[in-house]
Amino acid sequence: MEEKVSSSKSVFIFFVATFVFSWLFWLPGLLSSLGLFQIAAPNMVWVILGAHGPLFAALGLTYREDGWAGVKKLLRKGFDLRMKPAWWLLIVMLPFVLAGLAVGVNVFLSGHQPDKTLLLQPWMILPTFLVMFFVGGSFQEEFGWRGYALPRLLEKWNLAIASLILGTVWGFWHLPLFYIQGASQVFMPFGVFLMLAIAFSVLFTWFFQRTSGNLFSALLFHTAINTSFSVFPPVELQANSNQMAFTYLMIAYGIVALVILMINRQTWFGR
Repeated sequence: MEEKVSSSKSVFIFFVATFVFSWLFWLPGLLSSLGLFQIAAPNMVWVILGAHGPLFAALGLTYREDGWAGVKKLLRKGFDLRMKPAWWLLIVMLPFVLAGLAVGVNVFLSGHQPDKTLLLQPWMILPTFLVMFFVGGSFQEEFGWRGYALPRLLEKWNLAIASLILGTVWGFWHLPLFYIQGASQVFMPFGVFLMLAIAFSVLFTWFFQRTSGNLFSALLFHTAINTSFSVFPPVELQANSNQMAFTYLMIAYGIVALVILMINRQTWFGR
């Protein structure tokens, strides 16, 4: 183990390590998509490998700071299922309610019909949820973003600023995916995605704080978000298609995030 470093320095090192790891793995897919380099492996292989950046950065830095005991402690936190049933229900159901609302508003205003494949096969939702948990981003990301970075940000900043910093960095971390063929981000407006990431970040922090720092709340919420995107797709995976549901989704999450911030301003904006 090495000598302890300040929380600000450790978070900065985590951000740099995460970006370097992920963007290096995403670079072949990016170059291939731009027609500058041909690779045998499909782009999504590089996308999935690169998504492990936050996980490996968090594990590596935790080992450097606290040894194997710290690594085991971090991993155990991600599978601490001890939350009140009300939080389980809210964390799982909120993304489905908001995604369904956003898609429904778009159907009402434009008449555009989204893909209903998974909605019409509800028995496939649970298997999809499990796949999303382990390879859809939750496991690869949340040990880093909310397991390593968020607690250290909260040592220096209040809840609101920490959420803003983490949401912004998290949003920009995805930037190469917007240019890699096969990634769903290709069809998303980046500005809307970034604002959505910040709104997500507020909710992640809220759940984390209200469950006494339960990291599993973050993995569960991330999984629910991604699964809700499959049940109520706010993004059409084809060029020049109707993507307004994604904007409505950002507005819905933004409203929820603002309500949470305003209900208890002292908690969020105080020290």
